[in-house]
Formats: sequence, C-alpha cells, structure tokens
Amino acid sequence: MVSHPSFPSSSIEVKSSTIVKKDVNVLGVDLSYALIDIEFDQDIYKYDSLGCPNYNCTDIPSNGDIDCTCDYTDINECPKVRDSICTNPCNETGVEGIELCSGEWTTVEFDKQYNFTSLGGKIQRFRVKADSFSCKGVFLKVTPLEGYGDTYIGSTPSLTYQRYSSEYKPQRVALFNICPSDNWDKAEHYSYTLSWTRDTYFINVVPQSQYFRFSLILHTNNVPNATVDTSNCQSATPDHICITTGEIINNVAEAYEPQYYSFQVDKADFYYFNFPCMYQNVIYYMSNSTQKPSELDSFWQLSEDFDNYMVLYLEPSTIYITAIPTYSTNYTFSITTEGNRYRYSFYESNFMTTQGGAISLVNTARLDSPNSYYDGPTFDTSDPFTILYPQTDINPLYPVPSFFFHTPKFDYLLIYDDIIKDSFSSFKPKSFQASVRLSSSVGKNDLVKVFDFETILNSKLQFLSNIFDENDKPINIQVGFIEKEIECDNNKFEEVLGLIEDTEKVLFNVSDIDELNNYRYSLDSLTISDAWIGCSNKALSLLQMETVTKNISIRFCQYSTTDPEFKTDPCCSPILDYYQCCNPSMVPTVVTQFVSVNQTLVSEQCSSHECTSSVLSDYGSSLAGIDDCAVPSTEPTRLGLESITVLRDCKSKLIPPFCNNDTDCNGYGNGKCNLYSRTCVPDFNKVDTDYVKCVLSNLSPGTLFSLLESSTIVNDDVVTKVFNNHLKDDCIGQNHINERSTYTWGSRVAYSKEQCYSTNGCLDGSCLTHHDTCLDSMFLYWDFRLVSHFDNCTDWGICPYLTCNDNTYTENGIKKSCEDACVSKDFCGVCTNEDTQCHVATEFTDQTSCETQNQICLLPNGQYDLTAKNESDCNSKGKCSVPCGYECSSSLANNEDDYCAIIQLGMNSTNCAALNNPAGTAEWSAEAKVCIFRSATDEQQCTAAGAGYTWIDCSSIIVEGECIGPDAQQSLCSLAPIECLSEQECLTAGTCSDEFYFNQATTRNYNYPDGYGKCLFPHGKFSGISCEPYAQQDSPNGCYPLTLDYLSKTSCEDDGGVWWLPARNQSSCISQMGCRILESTQTVNNLPFNYQFNEMDQDLCEGCMDSFNKWTNKFEWKPATWLPGIYKPIVWNTAKSFIPNDIDSVFNYQLFYKSVTKAAKAQVADLFRSEAYCRMERLQSNLNSITCSCSGEGGSQCFTASTPLLGQTKPCSGVSSSFSFDYGKIEFSNDSISQSCQSLSISQISREIYTSAQKESLASNFVSYEKADKYGVKNSKGAIIGTLLGDGIMIKSQDGINQATICLEISEDGSSKYPILDLAVQIDDESTPTPIQLDKLSTQLSNKTSAGKDEVLMLCSIVTIGKGNPIYFPINRMNEWEDESKQVFDSTSRALMYTLGALFSVVSIWGLFELCLIARTQYVSEKRNFQLTHLLIGVVTLFIIIRAIYFFIMPSGNLSDSPIADYILVVLPTFIYFTAFNILLVLWYVIVFLVLKKNKSTENLSKRLFTIVFVINAFLYLLFIAIVLVFQYTKSNPTNDCGSRIVIPIESSTPQRVVSIIYAVIQALISLIMGAAFIYLGGRLFIVMRSTNIKVGSKSNHQRKVFTLTVACSIGFLLHCVFVLILVAGNVNSMIFSFIGLIITEIVPGFSILYCFEQRARNINTSSDNSPTNSGGSKNRNSTKLSTMISDSRQNSNNSNNSNSPSEYSNNDFEPNNSSVNTPTGNDEHL
Repeated sequence: MVSHPSFPSSSIEVKSSTIVKKDVNVLGVDLSYALIDIEFDQDIYKYDSLGCPNYNCTDIPSNGDIDCTCDYTDINECPKVRDSICTNPCNETGVEGIELCSGEWTTVEFDKQYNFTSLGGKIQRFRVKADSFSCKGVFLKVTPLEGYGDTYIGSTPSLTYQRYSSEYKPQRVALFNICPSDNWDKAEHYSYTLSWTRDTYFINVVPQSQYFRFSLILHTNNVPNATVDTSNCQSATPDHICITTGEIINNVAEAYEPQYYSFQVDKADFYYFNFPCMYQNVIYYMSNSTQKPSELDSFWQLSEDFDNYMVLYLEPSTIYITAIPTYSTNYTFSITTEGNRYRYSFYESNFMTTQGGAISLVNTARLDSPNSYYDGPTFDTSDPFTILYPQTDINPLYPVPSFFFHTPKFDYLLIYDDIIKDSFSSFKPKSFQASVRLSSSVGKNDLVKVFDFETILNSKLQFLSNIFDENDKPINIQVGFIEKEIECDNNKFEEVLGLIEDTEKVLFNVSDIDELNNYRYSLDSLTISDAWIGCSNKALSLLQMETVTKNISIRFCQYSTTDPEFKTDPCCSPILDYYQCCNPSMVPTVVTQFVSVNQTLVSEQCSSHECTSSVLSDYGSSLAGIDDCAVPSTEPTRLGLESITVLRDCKSKLIPPFCNNDTDCNGYGNGKCNLYSRTCVPDFNKVDTDYVKCVLSNLSPGTLFSLLESSTIVNDDVVTKVFNNHLKDDCIGQNHINERSTYTWGSRVAYSKEQCYSTNGCLDGSCLTHHDTCLDSMFLYWDFRLVSHFDNCTDWGICPYLTCNDNTYTENGIKKSCEDACVSKDFCGVCTNEDTQCHVATEFTDQTSCETQNQICLLPNGQYDLTAKNESDCNSKGKCSVPCGYECSSSLANNEDDYCAIIQLGMNSTNCAALNNPAGTAEWSAEAKVCIFRSATDEQQCTAAGAGYTWIDCSSIIVEGECIGPDAQQSLCSLAPIECLSEQECLTAGTCSDEFYFNQATTRNYNYPDGYGKCLFPHGKFSGISCEPYAQQDSPNGCYPLTLDYLSKTSCEDDGGVWWLPARNQSSCISQMGCRILESTQTVNNLPFNYQFNEMDQDLCEGCMDSFNKWTNKFEWKPATWLPGIYKPIVWNTAKSFIPNDIDSVFNYQLFYKSVTKAAKAQVADLFRSEAYCRMERLQSNLNSITCSCSGEGGSQCFTASTPLLGQTKPCSGVSSSFSFDYGKIEFSNDSISQSCQSLSISQISREIYTSAQKESLASNFVSYEKADKYGVKNSKGAIIGTLLGDGIMIKSQDGINQATICLEISEDGSSKYPILDLAVQIDDESTPTPIQLDKLSTQLSNKTSAGKDEVLMLCSIVTIGKGNPIYFPINRMNEWEDESKQVFDSTSRALMYTLGALFSVVSIWGLFELCLIARTQYVSEKRNFQLTHLLIGVVTLFIIIRAIYFFIMPSGNLSDSPIADYILVVLPTFIYFTAFNILLVLWYVIVFLVLKKNKSTENLSKRLFTIVFVINAFLYLLFIAIVLVFQYTKSNPTNDCGSRIVIPIESSTPQRVVSIIYAVIQALISLIMGAAFIYLGGRLFIVMRSTNIKVGSKSNHQRKVFTLTVACSIGFLLHCVFVLILVAGNVNSMIFSFIGLIITEIVPGFSILYCFEQRARNINTSSDNSPTNSGGSKNRNSTKLSTMISDSRQNSNNSNNSNSPSEYSNNDFEPNNSSVNTPTGNDEHL
C-alpha cells in the first residue's frame, strides 16, 4: 500500500458516505457500476493558479509612454497605428503566410469570464492584447461545458506554432500559464514555439464536436524577478536533482527515461506547480513518501496533454518528483510560492455544467482498495474509477465515460445531452461522487470483469488535498462506505418513464445516425436513474432466479498480465493481432436465469395477483432475451463498406481509356481522342453522369431507398435529378477528369510529410489509401483538406506548345508559371482541338518549312517521327504505354558509364576544380554532384589513384533492386526504362500496383532510389502498431526501414529480413497473396473503410469470426497497351497561348459521397432505432406495470392492452436481409419486395390470449364437456383442430410482402392428436388464427448457445405476407381440419349418452302409455277422481322424458353455453326425481304410521296426504329456486386488469363453489334419507304383508312388488348419494361411471315404479270387481287387498253392519277383526 502524506487537517466533516450497485445496458453494452456518494457539512472548492518561475524580463521598454508592441486585436484598425519612433515591424502576414488582419475574431479582456458556443465545428478565434510595459504571466482557462474542443494560444495565429491543450484527449479543462521563461532558443532546443509575447495573444478554440459550448477566462500577474539562489539546494539522494522555489528547471530526456527531482518544503504555504509543455508530453509523478514515485506508488500524477498545473497547501516536507517523457524531448517546469489562486465552486451556472464540473474534478481523489489504488489523472484515463459531478440522482454515464471513447458503436463527441440532469436531477451541493466500473460485456461476449462489489465496498476514497473546504483548508481525508438500498418510488419512476416515452417519440422520427445515437444514449442513460434501478430491483425481488453454469461463446482475455499465456493469447496481447484472431470460445460461465414468479411475495406486495404474475413472468423471460435485440456488431460496418465499395468501383468509369482514334472513345466523354496524351477527352457532365448512374445501379436497395427518398427506381430522369442535386461551382480543366478540386489526407504536423505516404488527388472520402505507419497514431491532427484553385482558377491551365508540371515550366533551371511562360506563339504541329496540348515539330520554324512536311507520325505524349513514309509505316513506330523493363544505368546527364569518381568527404565543385590540373584531369558533374577523375580510364587506374577514387560501372549491376552506387549517400547509378520494341513485347508488359512502394514521389521517401529493393521485417512487433514508429514504414509485405540500411539482398537476409523487389511480370505480381483486413477505427487515423495486410495465413485469415478479412491479392496487374503511331497532316498554328482553366458548375463528388454515406447511415439508424425499441419495449411496459401494481396505486390502470414492439426493419427489393428477435426471425429474399423498400413493424403476440377456459357448473352434471386444448385453434365450425406452439408475431406492412421466411420457436414438434406442423395467420377482423396449409416447412435449431441459452426448435416456412396487420403463429394441427365438426365429447361418451337417451326414451314411452291409460280411465271410461298414484306416474314420466331429451341433445354440444338449459335439463329433473319418489314414500309413510297403526288422524287422510306431499315438494322446489338464483347471480366476474395481456378464465366464484358443494351435499343427504326410508318403510310393508291373514288377492305378487320397489329404490338412492359425492369430491369426468350410475340410480328406480303401478292390471281388476255386494244399494268391494287399505282422497261409507273405524286394525297382526274393512276401491296402485 502507498503511504499517505500528512497535510493540515480540514475542518470538513462527512455526514454520510454510501455506495450502491447499479447495472445498466447502454447501446448493447452491459455495465455494472458501484456508485459512491459522500455528503459533507459544507461546500467544496477548487483553485486554478497562475504561478510563473522567477524571471528577469530584460526587454521591458524604458519609455512607458510609447507603445511599440503590435496590437492586432481591433478588427477596424489592424494592426493599430503606432508612434513613428517605433522601428520594429508589425507585419500583416505571419508564419505560413497567414494574413493577420483578415478573417473574423473576437477581442476579449483579462479578468472577465465569457461563454461561447460553436456550431458545425467552426473554429472560434479570439485575441487579447498583452501588457506592453511589464513582465506578466498570462493565465488562460477554457472549460468545455457541452461538447469538446482543443484550445491553442500563442503569439501567432498559426495552429502549427501555438501551444495547444490536448493531443487525443479533448476531455479536459484547457489551462495555460504563459510565462516569459517559456520562450526558448530554437538553436538549443527541439521546440521553436514562442508562446509568451508583449504583442497580441492569438487564441483558437477548435471544436471536436459539432456542438461545443465553453467558457473562457484570462488573468495576468507579475512575474517575480528576484534571482533564485540554488547554492544551498541539497538533493534528497544522488539520483535526484534538487529544486529551489522559483527556479526554472530545463532538461532533456529520451523517451520513457525517468528523471528524478526533490523539492524541500521549508514553510507551510500554498505552492504552485507549473508543468508547461513546450514540445512532447511529459508525465509527472509526485509523492512526499516514495523517493522515486511511479505510476504504481505516487500520490499525485499529472499526465494531461499537454500542460499540467496544480496548487497545494504543503507543510514542511520533501516532495519527490519523477518526470517521464513519452518521446524524446526537452521540457521545463517550476515550483513557486509567488502566484495567484482563483477559487471556484461547482454550483451549476452559466460557467459550470455537469460536463464542466466532472472534468474540473478530475484527479482530486483516488480509490484505495485492499490491494492497490486506482486513480483517474485525466478524464480520458479515468476508468474504471471516475469522479462524477455531484447530482441528486447520481449518473455515471454523463459526461460519456472514457470506457466509450473508442467504441465503434457511436462517437462520444456527439453525445452532449444530459437528459437526466436536465429533467429531474440537479446539482447536489456539499457532495462528492464517484463511480467504479465493476464489469462490462457486449451481450454475453467480450466480458471484462474488473472488481467484485464487495471489494469496492471494503475500499476507501482518498482525497488528494487539491480541493478545499470553505476555509481554504485542503481536503485530505480517507472515507469508507456503507451500502445503500434504493427504494422504488413510483412517482419518480413515472417521471423517468415519461422522459423515455418522449425520447422514443423523437427517436422514431430521427434518421441522422449521430442524432439518433445521442437519443439512444440518452434513452439508455435514463435506465440508471435511481427510480428505474429501484423499481428494477423491486421487480427482480419478486422473481425466483437461479444461477447455472453454461457454456457461452465469449471473446475475452482469460489471463492476467503476469501469466505466461498472456503473451500467447491473441485476445490478450495486441502484438498478436497481426498473426492470430481473437475468436470467441466456449467458456463455462455462471449465468443467472429466470425460474418462476414468487407468488407469495406478489400476493403480499402487489394489487392484481394474476396480472402482476403474468407481467413478472414476461419480465423475467425478457431479461434473458434482451441481448437478442442487439444489432450485430458487424452490421453497421457491412452497410457502410458496401456503399463505399460501390463508390470506389464506379470510379473506374472516370479513367479515360487509351485511344488511337475517336472510335475508341465511344462511350466515354464526348467521344474524342486526345492525340497528345492518347487518352479520351473527358466531358465532365457525361462522365460524371455515367458515374452517378453506375453508383445508383449498384447501391443496395436499402441505401438507395434512403438516398432517393423512398424509391429504388433508377432511370435517366432519376440520374439527372441526383446529378443536378450535387452540382457545385469549381475550377476545372479540359484534359483530364481529375482537373478539378480534390482532397488530400494528411496530418497538419509539418514534418509528417517527410515520413508519410502521399495521399493526394482524392475526389471524395471514399478514397483508397495505402496503410502507413504514420496513420498508427504517430502524428496528430489528420484531416481531409481541400486542394482547390477556385480562388485563382485562371492562373492554372495548359500551354499548347509547352509541357508544364504542376502549373510550372522550367527552362535552363529557371522556373516560371505556366501562364507567364506560355506567351502567344506560332508553331508547326498537330492539335487535337483548341483546348488540348499539341505535338510541336521544332524542326520547322516557319510556315513554309512546316507545310513542306505535309504529314507527321504522332506518338504519345508529344513525341513524333518525321521518317514515316506512310500510314502503315507510322503505325509500326508506336509506343508501349509502359516500359518493357528496367536496367541499371548511369545517373550522369549523358548516361556516361565506366568512369572514375572521387568520393571524398567535403568534395564539392570547388575542390574538384582544384584537382583539375592539368586541365582535363577532373570534372565536376552538376547533375550527379560528383567529381569525375578523367585521367583514369579503367578500374585499376582508378583505385590506384588514391583513397576515395571509385570505379563506377552501372551496367555491371545486374541484380535488380540494387542499382545504386557506390553507397547510399552517393547514388551514381539509377534505373532506366527499357522501351518495348514491338507490339508483341508490349503485350507481355504491364505494371504492378506494388510500384507505389518503389517510387520516391508516392512514398515521399527519398532515401531509396526508384525501384530499389527493400528489406522487410514482420508486422506488429510494437503493441499493435504495424511498424516501428519513426524507424519503419509499412507495406502489404511487411515493414522496411525508413533509411536505406540494407544495400543488398545478402545484407538484408543476414539480418533476418526478406528482400523485396518490384514485380515486373504478371505472375510475380498476382502471386503475392495476403490477409486483407479493415483498418481499426480505434487505432488508425485514416479515411473510413481502408485496408491493410497482416501476417496471417489463409486458414487463420478466413477463420476469423465476425470480421471482414479476405484472403486476396496484395497487388493488381495492369496490362500495357500498344499505342501505334498516327499519321496526320501537319499544320502551322498561329497565336497559340495559355489556355486557362474555367469555373463551371460541375458534379461534386464529395457532396455525393456525403449523401450516399448519409443514406447508408440511415439504414444503420433504422437498425439502431429498432434495437432501442426492442430493448425498451421488453422492459419498459412490463416494469411500468409491475411498479404501478407493487409500488403504486394498483388496479387496471397498471395494465394496458399492448403488443410489445420487437423492432422495425426495412427490407428492400433485390436484396436479402433478415430480422431476428428473441423467439425467431424473418428472412427476406431478393424478391420479397416488388420495388423500393418497406418499413415493417414487428410486434409480439402472446399465445396466452388464446387460452381456453373450462366453464364451471353445478355439481349435478354427470359428465363434463371435453376440455379444449389450452391454446386451441378452431376451424369455421368451431372445432378445435390444432394448438398454438408458441408466441406469434404481428407484421405491420403497408403494401404486403411477396415472400418471406418466418421462423418461430415451438414448444414441441408434434403430437399424435395433431401430427401436422403448420403456420396459422389471423387477419385483422378474425378472432382466431387459421392454418395456412403450407407445403414447404422445415425445422431448425436456433443457435443461442453463444448467449448462454439452450438450443430450441424453430418452425420455418415461406409465406406471403398480406398488407395490414396479419398475425402469424406456429401450430400443430390434424390432417383433415376444414371438415372437422365441433365435438365436445369423445366418441365413447357420445355413444354412452345416446344409449342413455335411448334407455330413458324407452322408459318414458312406457310412462306415457301409462298416463294415457290413466287419462282414459279418468275421463272416458270410469271418470274417476284424480289419485295420488296418477301424480306419481306423471312425475316419474316427466323426469324420464327430460332425461331422455337431455342425453339426446347433450352430445351435440348445444347446451354448453346455456345456463337456462343447464338448469332445466340437469338441475330441475333432479328435483322432479326427488318429487316422484317422495310421493311414494309419503304413501308408504301413511300406510305404515297412520293406517296400519290405526291412528285417528286417518280421518281426513286424503287432505293430510296432499298436505304432506305439498309441503315436502314446496321445500324442495324453494331449495331449487334458491340454489339456481344464488348460483346464477353470484357468478365470478373477475376484473381483468390486464387488458389482453392474459385471459382470466371463467370459473366459479366462492359463493358458487359453496352452493355447488351444498347442493351436492343436499342431494347426497336427501338420497341417503330416501334410501334409508325406502329400506325402513318398504321393509315394514313387506313384513306386514307377509304376516297378514287377510285375503287380498295375490299376496305373493304384491309382496314381490313391494320387495322390488324397496330394493330398487333403496339401493338406487343409497348409490345416488355415493354417486353425487364421487362426482363432486373426486372430480370424476367419466361417462362410463355416469352411465352405470344413472342406470342404477335413475333408470332402474323409475322403471320399478312404472312396473309396480302398471295401469293395465288395475283396469282388469276394476272390470271384474264391478258388482253389488250389500243391501242398501251400496257397492261391495269384494276384492279388498292389503294394498287397498288407504283411500286416495276420501273413504266411502260401509253398510250399517260393517261400519268399523280404522282403530279396529291391530298394530300387531295387521288384519281386520270380525268383518271386512270398507276401503277405497282400487288395486295395486296404492302400494
């Protein structure tokens, strides 16, 4: 652990110190943060400082009244007029030719704070007049409030010569102390920048973002001039350099060479540490305990680019300083106590924002963990530990953390909207906040785990003493943390949700990719707010999760830097990037996955249990599928590369072909051949139009759709429109299509031109470059600069008779502008037209001699032949477009070879002339800059002449690539072309594109002669940089030295290199293959989508996953063209002069490039927009419902009917694309869209809304309807013909899709009941999906193992998608589904029900027959009174008929939805059933208890009988009515708070369930009582009949019937009791059980009654018994039987002899006494 310095204690107190863990997904990157919040009892402050070292300004003007300094601040008087006595010039032109008084600027003043805004990247220029008469230092502070930029200041407006604030790190407060000691002598130091001045300070603020708001303030103070006494300064150790207060430290150090200093603090005071940067950056480490502080053990680290300043209050101690430069440099610094402090607070104001505050707080604290410490000395390096601007809702995502600075997902410089703070958070006073990144991962890939939360919880925050309390005391305390829980605040959550919804609305209408990313970032930033995190944690607490280990495909470094494997793993070591790929590998990883909903907690904490559970289930599932929304990381690159490739390929249309006549130019330009250049003459409009047409014809339909604003039709009118939309005035020439404004890519660093390849002549940003070591972060400030002659267009042009180079003509060593040299002149020659260069025959000086020639043979490039006699002879004298080879020849002007050269140090023309004695001995060659010793005629004489005398014989050098000599410094040999002598030779020649690397002009490396061999070494030996910076240059074949270190193949190979020569034939050119990769956008400063080659072999190259690697030719071969001579008449041309270029409105390639790339980015914007919607929709609506239900008011307002949006896609005609989501994908073919493109919205439709519900009914149902399949699919007849196998998708389309392949996950692959897999579609107005009956279906496994998910089966098929909102589901179904009828019972149940219906019908027919007999007896034959037995038969028959009807209708299912039918045909017959049998029981009861016991109450027996029957049945039917009413009107009407999210099944309410149970119990109880009554009463009757001695007919027959009724009814009712209880308690759903039970309990007892009370027997008996019996005229009933002991309604009187009362019957013998009883007439009917 690092010891902590002691400082004066601060009076500040910590009120609280909390830490909380927050997880967030930002643009597809999962981040986990530990957020620290420390609350103080007072506000905190920071100091800026201005403290210059002691310096004696000796040039202070003696006359304070006359100001001779140069004042350029007044735009109206620039420079200001001075006194005439002033002799020093105030030039109006500065360095680099900059006009000092032109342009716009703002004049600012000292000690005044300003606020400025720059839009569109416009440079903001400021000027301030320095003090003219004193020695004052200058303080400048520029604070980036929103957006970023670089700040420059100096005594000149040239950015190249100013001091500037940053290199690649604009995320800083730009601080400068400009002191007079900063100006160095260029002769003594690397630096040549003069920053301090008495004249005018020029300040430039260069935005790095399109929107940049910043504050600016300037101060001055007097520089102390006292002489510093260093004599008593004692260094702490011999390795240290002692520093004295106020001393100027100047030193020089090599790269990464540490230099140590010690400073003795003698008194307690404020000390100003001043570390300006004059050349290269220097990092300073400081400590008061470690003698040689380093990055690992320093207390302070100052490493901003470039200047660093700090003010500390120090007690007496020793401060140790280590200075380490990043490159070799001189540097200076000082420590002083004489300076000014400028205190400021962090309260939000016009001069302080979230971004400004966060950047100002950088390097004020660090995190001390148990094992190490983590700091953030710069904002760029403040990861994983970052100091934040204190806010009430702590937010680590704004300003954009450095973690995202190099992400390819978006440009952090374009994120400037702090949506959280601007909306519901605010500055939190008296607080200090910081964040620690715990882990990060892109999806489940690229996982980086930095800390465990527990580690940070046990760490402490150490303040670095450079922030102060309100009493100016430094804060140097160490603070620990207590974990804090975030509560779910529904109101705050609603605010966040409102912001999310507002942002989503804007997001939907944004097509610009940069603006879209800003809103996407803002959208994701909202999900780390306290409200969102608190409610997310609340939702997670209601889920049951489990941790499991799964094999996940992850791309990450598995080793620490100390592990040996670290250097061999391509995912760890950047050096291996050139040799191996970092491919994902399957790694066992612990993942957390959703299991189920914690129903107990939901019921306790949430309002709507069912709804909340459903939402929580969706939420838990969506957590696992959220990564499926992410756009593949390669997709934006692919879309951009496609467009750039088209732009590049179509530029082949611009290259003018070689020609011999106008016919060869058909199809290019105006069809004219330029006889001078032998290329076709360009017609700008025609060639440019052809280019536009080529691009439009080859762009992807999606890009074209955006470019043409919703169309993909390309025709001449469209091409013309696009062409006209990209016109711009430009200066154009006449002879080549590139004679217009072009661009160059390069660094503004001046000396970069000496080491970097040339990238000139670019028409637009799609320009292909050659990878360059310079591009690997060697130089700063790369830009795409316009090279235009628009302002002096007419100064440029061609001269018909002179060959100008770069608008310059050189003659006899004198250079002139082409225009000045090209005076009006007559000449003899041939001109193609008035605007081209001409062949000039210099042999003919006048018109006469010219006309005598008549014909001339024209050769390319102005050459000609006068010897050709005819056209055929001329054609044979042609030229090849390229040489047929090269040979080593002398560099002397006359190609002189074989000579003696004097190679001596200091040899020049003067020394050579001294050797020329006698004359002719030595000769100076001006072109070769060598002294030639003419006296030596052979090699022996030459070498014998003395030291340095060298024989030169270039022709003897036959090894190609080694043509130089005699050494690298004196090149007297060079390659000369060998011209092709015939067309046949020419056709074998050509050029290889590797020529670029062997040409001085293109490589800008003049150390190598043209065509000289290069010694190659492997790439990537320098931590990811292609070649060694400042020492090597790059090529596709490897790295070669910048200097000519190897003169031969032998010396190269001896050093382990490979000798590389230019390819001179096609086979050697195209045989060089390599792995071409896209340049990294993170490490390479180049135009987009350029390439470089690495060291991989073919297998490794093509095995790289998610890459754009391609094994391809490194170079291209361009065949030569034979250009024959053209025989033309020669003419005398008069008054030919300079032909200037012209300004015209022409097609602008850069404008068109921007339009095309913007259109391509619009496609990417569509993808990112879809990703944002997909991710947010999966969480947003669910979390909103959960929060409302469990932390809010609850109720239906928490749940809305919604279809979660999965995303949007835009398939186009002629292009294949796909759209993937969590449970499937849609693939579009080239023919999916007829024309143009369509925007589709894909939404999720849950199959839960198709859940089938089982209707509940009273317990008297004998068989339940067959339960429909849970996710049943119905046909037009209502029959269930299949089931949904998974969730579906709704596709919103305006015009429909011709064909697309839909793949949806399925839960199973078929069943015996539904063996056919299919897709079903539900059109807008339909209520259920309908099978499509697809012929071509397939199943495939979804590959999700890389994300830690199990493989699942997907059902895929090609479908035609109709317009509107069709919904597609995966289903399984039966084969013949269309004709399937609705069946609510299976065939067995239907058969048994029809059997029951038939049995009941047979019994009911018998009953009807009996009723007919009763009716005939009552109303036709005897007209007898109505008897109770008649009622019994009627009731039984009614019951049997209803049962028969019920079982005949029941199988059809027509009763399933009718509660009335249920009551009438099921419940009511049960009561009728009871009525029938209680009548019989009442009859038997009367017989047993009244008649047989001779009870006196038998008087008026009929009335009593009817009363008993009426009371019992009244009770039963009142019970029936009560049960029906309660059941009907206590239905369960569940409130479906969920909308269409779930379906609440229809089921019994609690009262219904109670009634149903009571009803069943009553049935069972009544059945039990009646069964017992039948046993008892029937048994009593049977016993009485057996024991009686009265002859009442066939005694055995009546006994048998009583026995039959007793057995049948008692068993039936006892079993009915059991039957009902089993139906209810056992929930039995068996028709066989009901069939048997109904036969035993209903059919048999009913049949028994009809049998025992058969009316035919009564009628027979009645007929035989109708005769007089007694005197007195009354009828004697001779056939008195045991069964006729009770009257049905009254008793007839006996004759006077037999008038006995019922009391005469004995209770014991049941026989009459001495005379027969006078009983009612009748027979068995009263049993």
